[in-house]
Amino acid sequence: MALRKFPIELNKLSWSSTKAMSWNTEVQTSGSGKVRTMTNLLLPNWTIETKFVYLTDDEYRKLLGFVALCKGAFEPFLWKDPEDYQEKNRQLPMVTVGTYQAVMAMGDYVEPVEYIENVTVWVDGQLQKSSAYSVVNGCIVFKTAPGATAIVKASYTYWWKVMFKDDGLTIEKVFQNINKTKSFKLVTVR
Repeated sequence: MALRKFPIELNKLSWSSTKAMSWNTEVQTSGSGKVRTMTNLLLPNWTIETKFVYLTDDEYRKLLGFVALCKGAFEPFLWKDPEDYQEKNRQLPMVTVGTYQAVMAMGDYVEPVEYIENVTVWVDGQLQKSSAYSVVNGCIVFKTAPGATAIVKASYTYWWKVMFKDDGLTIEKVFQNINKTKSFKLVTVR
């Protein structure tokens, strides 16, 4: 089943939105002061908290319909974050010969992304025709693999796979054709 894309333009989100990262790290400190740490995560958990400050009546109906189709927190969906949604000219790591993983970067940290579109690819600085590769689960798979030392770069937009942290959404009617949401949280799923 294909995942649904969040249906509302995100330019109406509040400027007070937050994005949090957690690693579920356990810390044990011995009597001598030595520290032992452990996490069971390969990738962090992300939590996005935001709200819409203005929605038309049509937009709020569309949003509530989307929440209903997802059954609240039951089904994951795709979220195109308003700030972190694209990479430009990003060098991609090779997964296997001819297969390169799309990533999102936060400073020096990179993590794989699974849902990308609007893809442009270069091999050793040469623009590739879209017929030379396919996009499969966030990987760029070449029909004819580039050489082992080739530098593959790509530009693309990516979507976060998330779900609602809570089971519903509250809309407040402010005035005729003016609505806003209460704060809601999204959490990443893998």
